[in-house]
Amino acid sequence: MSEQFWLFAGWHQRAMGGIYDLLARYPTREAALAAAEEAETRLRVKWWQVVDAASATIVARSDCLPYGGERICPPAEKK
Repeated sequence: MSEQFWLFAGWHQRAMGGIYDLLARYPTREAALAAAEEAETRLRVKWWQVVDAASATIVARSDCLPYGGERICPPAEKK
């Protein structure tokens, strides 16, 4: 079984260097999503993305995105 689903995550709002944000690889999308949820709670990462390495597409991501995404967390406070 291949490790087709790659979990990228980070503690900063900007990506720190592409492949260096790779936490782990998983055989199924479900396993990668479970690991992403655990990374949010246990490791307290600020953002994550699951990439399907076979198609080179992001198949799931957190609400918070690394710098350059349309949503940056935490959201700016309203004045």
